Amino acid sequence: MRFSVLMSVHGTDNPNYLDEAINSVVHQSVRPDEVVLVKDGSLGEDLERVVNKWATRLAGTLRVVPLESSVGLGEALRIGTANCQYEIVARMDADDVSLPNRFESQIGFLQTNPDIDVVGSWVGEFDENPEVVIAVRATPKQSQDIRRYARFRNPVNHPTVVFRKEIVLRAGGYRSFDRFEDYDLWARLLMQGGRIANIGEVLVRQRVGRGFYTRRGGLAYVRRELALQISFLRMGFIDWKVFIANVAVRACVRCISSEVRARIYRKFLREPVYKA
Repeated sequence: MRFSVLMSVHGTDNPNYLDEAINSVVHQSVRPDEVVLVKDGSLGEDLERVVNKWATRLAGTLRVVPLESSVGLGEALRIGTANCQYEIVARMDADDVSLPNRFESQIGFLQTNPDIDVVGSWVGEFDENPEVVIAVRATPKQSQDIRRYARFRNPVNHPTVVFRKEIVLRAGGYRSFDRFEDYDLWARLLMQGGRIANIGEVLVRQRVGRGFYTRRGGLAYVRRELALQISFLRMGFIDWKVFIANVAVRACVRCISSEVRARIYRKFLREPVYKA
């Protein structure tokens, strides 16, 4: 089964992280047939150097899609999806690390489960060293559980997804929905009868860094989440009861200190990592 990898890079991304991310995509037990890299606006010299290095090494495989100005992640991914020539598309962020068996596991899963349109996996979160996982974000595995869970939380770890392009485009594809481009898409896909599954193991290690929990707070974030919940309500994805509960809980979490927010995430929204 031939497939594309879809990535987007922005001028604020770290060149070393991008290099590491692409390297992890290449060194797979099942390698991609195409890597589509969207340049979301102008990049600095260091990022351009990384892009050019891999364009040379992956000649014939890496396709760079340059955009004159930054359009945001949702629009960049919409453009990138349109430029993917294969029906199966795997997402990859510019600062995460895919484990060597990721594509083998997920492509194999889609081959044996033709009724599944999107497959994700769990992620292992790390700060700077990908080998030191500090927490695991586990998500429901079965399609029916995901459908229920999605009304309250994002059911998929976006950096881990592999999807069937036709189904995603039928649902409207990615849209500009800052911070929630993926959740917005999964809701629309589920509303149209799409089926999502997750593999219950860590296949991607996600870089959270020191600013991860800070970025998930503040009034601007509250406004974005409110807009998302209003969109869900209007499309019939949630009812008023769920809407009020979601907004109330999220507003409280976003308005507390980053330190307390981090403890809440780690204690209630993540799986602990046990060391022998």
